[in-house]
Amino acid sequence: MLRIYRAESYAGLHEFKTAVEDLNFVISKMPNWPEVYFRKAKVLHDSGFIGDALKLFLQCLALDEDFLPAKLEVEKTLCDLLSPEPVRESLKESAWSSPHIRSKPLALDSAMEESYYEIQLSPQQQLGESEVTVESVNASLNRAQSAHALNSTEKFAKEDGLKRVSSEPLLSGQEKGALLKRKLSLSEQDMLLCEDGRSKLKKQGETTKRDIALVCGTLSEDLIDVSDFECSLCMRLFFEPVTTPCGHTFCKNCLERCLDHAPQCPLCKESLKEYLASRKYCITELLEELIVKYLSDELSERKKIHDEETAEYSNLTKNVPVFVCTMAYPTVPCPLHVFEPRYRLMIRRSMEAGTKQFGMCISDSQNSFADYGCMLQIRNIHFLPDGRSVVDTVGGKRFRVLRRGMKDGYCTADIEYLEDIKVADEEDLKKLRKLHDFVYNQACRWFRSLRNKFRTQILQHFGPMPDREENIQATPNGPAWCWWLLAVLPVDPRYQLSVLSMMSLRERLIKIQHILTYFSRDQSK
Repeated sequence: MLRIYRAESYAGLHEFKTAVEDLNFVISKMPNWPEVYFRKAKVLHDSGFIGDALKLFLQCLALDEDFLPAKLEVEKTLCDLLSPEPVRESLKESAWSSPHIRSKPLALDSAMEESYYEIQLSPQQQLGESEVTVESVNASLNRAQSAHALNSTEKFAKEDGLKRVSSEPLLSGQEKGALLKRKLSLSEQDMLLCEDGRSKLKKQGETTKRDIALVCGTLSEDLIDVSDFECSLCMRLFFEPVTTPCGHTFCKNCLERCLDHAPQCPLCKESLKEYLASRKYCITELLEELIVKYLSDELSERKKIHDEETAEYSNLTKNVPVFVCTMAYPTVPCPLHVFEPRYRLMIRRSMEAGTKQFGMCISDSQNSFADYGCMLQIRNIHFLPDGRSVVDTVGGKRFRVLRRGMKDGYCTADIEYLEDIKVADEEDLKKLRKLHDFVYNQACRWFRSLRNKFRTQILQHFGPMPDREENIQATPNGPAWCWWLLAVLPVDPRYQLSVLSMMSLRERLIKIQHILTYFSRDQSK
């Protein structure tokens, strides 16, 4: 079974040769197991070897004539190969999807039926016998001239190896019509066929291509009312509609916002904990197809509104989302545990807009958050089953707040970015480099003087101290080690904020030097 699973994985990666090798090994060990022949046939079919796949489907049926999935695949393949023109998709899908159909041929129109039965059934079968030999199928396929599907010079297998693929006697036109009616009525009962041949009721909200073909081909535009396709949460046309396990449909974004607050269906309050944990919000294909086909103008307008909202979230100077929590510094990692609904929404919007950035500020009793902050770049998000997330971020640009605002519960701000003022005079630059080297060595001595326990904790959380840079004015924020050191020093956040706001590297180095001198004296005592 492990080799079969691995073969299916290889097939999903389109490594068909490796998949076939695994299945051949299983066949060599268990030559009488029909399941493995069916699996190999599916791989060959997916890789384009239709003829070889059909042979293996037949060999599977020779070992187990009641293996329903193989019967359906043979019937499907033969119809594709032998039909003189494409069969209507809705009829074909509805017929093959019924779990009550064994190996009965598909009911076609009169001209196609005669051709189909003449090719499929030998003269003896038309007189009432119900056996299809391998030779008759092989000859029929050759007459269909399926050059890519079959090798016309090969035989399917030994004469006594494969028999009884179809046990359906030839039906009259009236009987075929009645059979087709039964097939269609069964398909309307929303039955799905599992791969192992068992049938199950379709869950609410699930759609298949068969459903789309049946519905979209028969609906009249007069029956379409835009209000029937409105989300009950935003009262607008469905955009990316998703259907919950309890059968209610909402816009994807609307449902995610509701699940931020409680893992329940917004309408019936049924628990959606498992649905939230899986985070697989699959688009309801049937509903989307109907909207695209019948409400294209309304959908274009709805998409325009969505794009405008997304563009607003993409602006990194106007209405920038601000996370009010802790101090953040350029180049320094800042892991976050996000659990509040407003910040779940903010993080999701940052990801969907493609910027993957937001501002970080500390709180302020008078103005809600401080006047200076640092942009954070999202590197990775790990979602927890209950909707919380652990967000891995790293500091980027510094900014000054120009105007504060609010959006859906979280803070926003118009900002301008800060850059260090470069020193142009050679003499001043020489003095600045000397001060830089002195403070860097002082910082290294202070870090080495810490206890092993503290050093280990700092390294685990912030990583190692960045190396000294040759060009101290290469980046807009100055040397990275200054920010790393400022993050690990046990200093009041207000003091750290004053250093963050400085646009002079010289002043920043002097501030850090004062802090290191104070801690060195304290340790010596």
